[in-house]
Amino acid sequence: MKKFIFLLTAAAVVLCTGGCRMSAPKNDDLTETTDGADSCKIGVAVYDVQDDEVTAFREYLTDYIQNCFPETEFCYSYAIRSAQDEMKFLEDACKEGARGIMSFITYDLEKEVAYCESQGVYYMLASGTVPEEQYESVADNPYFLGVVGPGSEMEYEAGADMAEYFIQEMEGDSYILFTGGAAAGNEMHRLRSVGALETFEKYFGDPGQSAEELAVTEEPVRLEFGDIHLTVFPGYTTREETGAKAEEELKSGDYDFALSMFSMYSMVNVLKNEGVKQGVVDCYSMTNKDLFADGTLCYVAGKYSSEIGPSFAAMYNAVTGYAEEFRENGRAFRMTQGYWVSKNSREYNDQYALATGNYVNAYNYEDLSSLIKVYDEQADFDRLKALTEAWTYEEAERRRAK
Repeated sequence: MKKFIFLLTAAAVVLCTGGCRMSAPKNDDLTETTDGADSCKIGVAVYDVQDDEVTAFREYLTDYIQNCFPETEFCYSYAIRSAQDEMKFLEDACKEGARGIMSFITYDLEKEVAYCESQGVYYMLASGTVPEEQYESVADNPYFLGVVGPGSEMEYEAGADMAEYFIQEMEGDSYILFTGGAAAGNEMHRLRSVGALETFEKYFGDPGQSAEELAVTEEPVRLEFGDIHLTVFPGYTTREETGAKAEEELKSGDYDFALSMFSMYSMVNVLKNEGVKQGVVDCYSMTNKDLFADGTLCYVAGKYSSEIGPSFAAMYNAVTGYAEEFRENGRAFRMTQGYWVSKNSREYNDQYALATGNYVNAYNYEDLSSLIKVYDEQADFDRLKALTEAWTYEEAERRRAK
């Protein structure tokens, strides 16, 4: 059974960088609450409320966005692990009066968008990647706003670059590659896994199976490249059975390195105890900060909490009556945001401060209000796209230095 956690803005408003407005401009597309204030309710669909990336996004939305835009209210799903889970959340969110859905997971995009259209509710993938055919199936639906995320090429490169770093810069010959949900239809995990596997093939030769096949294996596969050993291990280690098998594999495999296409917090203790160095495609979190400090973590390609700020701005425009003005050539948009990368503790600490701050962050109130039509009449799609895609650490540093 899925429950909602409704996080309402407190009466006392926290000051935010850039000078937050304490109330939204009047707009007929905002609904009125019982106390007479305008309200904008948005559902947020997530895959695991305990995941550090989800936690970081949620803290940014509730601790920063709701204080800067107090007319906004978010309702969250619990863990969505099936198409049925997601549809149940969409139904419940619509019943609770959500005007839009910011989703971080999709199982059947066409069905999800069709349901939202039937309810007059906007839907977008706020941070993710979908195959081309799925995007095309809904791109002309006016209730599908679009996709913000790395895209296929950047997801592939995230896995490839991490594998290359370990092969070129680290000394060791035994690897385990955790592919997460690649076999279960998670396109981001699949692309990262293919990138990593093709990089191993580039350096060590043909393993006898294609990277595409290996990426979606449903059972562990052990490969030999001369003196190099590589195990491909599928599944989510947060699930009890998979986690137990992964722990057993790490304890028995004498591995030097674990390369993971998703967060591996459930395996932290065994990684430390076995002396396995880790690289991960994940996020900027306190957990990863600590793992860098103790030497367990050697590489992170990570998203950061305020990266979803422009997605919020896009949704806010839609639910306040400006959806059509923020389409790309009349269709749902696709905007690109990639990963910050840290290869040592110093780099991580520098980027972490800007990644997680509630007062100084990569996308602040000043940035976002310039993208929202009811706050800035000059806001348009070109401005939204340009700022969304100015996601790099260097670009964020320049914005905050102004």
